[in-house]
Amino acid sequence: MASYPSGDNKKTVLITVIVGAVVLGALVWWIKQVPQQAQTSPTPDAETAAINQDINSIDVGDLNSEFNSIDQELQGL
Repeated sequence: MASYPSGDNKKTVLITVIVGAVVLGALVWWIKQVPQQAQTSPTPDAETAAINQDINSIDVGDLNSEFNSIDQELQGL
């Protein structure tokens, strides 16, 4: 035989079900309100091309000769 909640327990179960339904309804409403983000791949534009050109035109000098001088100093320690 099934046992059913009595008195105060019925109120607790009813309140829990109502609160759960409200939370579920709010969640569904919130999900519908959030705009869907389109998944697009970024396309290179003129600004990106200009930035890449500036990066490629940076003169860093001869790094090997600089590291050779550091290596010689470290070997002298």
